[in-house]
Amino acid sequence: MAITYEYAKLVEEFGSSAERLAFVDFKLRFTGIIQRTDLAEAFNLAEASSSRLLSQYHELKKDNMVYDRSRKMNVICNESYTPIIAMDAETALGMLSHGFNKNRLLDKPVLKYARIGKVPEQLEVEQVSKITRAMFNQHAISCEYISANSDNHEARELVPLTLISDGKNWLFRAYDRSSTKRYNFKNFNFSRACNIKALNDKNQAAQSYELLNHDAKWNSMQAVLLELHPELSDGLKAAIRRDYGMQDNQNEIVLTERGALIWLLCNQWLVDKSEGINEGRYYNFLLKNRSMLKDYL
Repeated sequence: MAITYEYAKLVEEFGSSAERLAFVDFKLRFTGIIQRTDLAEAFNLAEASSSRLLSQYHELKKDNMVYDRSRKMNVICNESYTPIIAMDAETALGMLSHGFNKNRLLDKPVLKYARIGKVPEQLEVEQVSKITRAMFNQHAISCEYISANSDNHEARELVPLTLISDGKNWLFRAYDRSSTKRYNFKNFNFSRACNIKALNDKNQAAQSYELLNHDAKWNSMQAVLLELHPELSDGLKAAIRRDYGMQDNQNEIVLTERGALIWLLCNQWLVDKSEGINEGRYYNFLLKNRSMLKDYL
């Protein structure tokens, strides 16, 4: 029977090797590959020590990886992989963005804290790992996507490109091969992608025009001019200045943001991007240069 450890139990059983075994498992699960150079960079291990650690991992999980001689690296066995370490999707995405951190696995905060409004089972870790492996190895996936803007939930082909976090949701940027629109690069919410299948065939590998350096909106940095909303009271304006790092009596703020993320920024910061007055809606800011940014909204 396959054993999956909580990190504390992994430490009890394997001592100083626990962190390194967890790293191997993490890297294999969410990128699809693990190399001795990964261990050298993460733990300053010599080649012989890296080889011994990979052998130890293979003894524990014989069906998790195989050595690909053509690529000269260990690759995941997609059909038979079982994790050695229990990990939720949000922890994994955080470490993919900021680096592997064993303290994230221990759940022992320095100070007491409470998280508000955590949605249970929002992200399925196995589905997320299929997307991140495709992203790392530049190949496509097939998935159904529950879009808020379309009733078309049929399977589509996506080439995942990069991770995005707005502080509340995890998203990914991808090239949508199934789109008939002029611009195929879009943002997708991890939680809305389902029935994901990896398209690992060489014919499904990302084409050069599907990669991030061809995404004009991602690579376009735009100035975003915001003004404290004129309908706010003086008290609310003072509070928002403190919340957003503005100086006393400052009414405007200028940000520089990727064109692909401006719509997300406006939603997160409660920015009024309409041309007229929206009665009954609360906003922190008014978008002053809307006409300049209309292609990004």
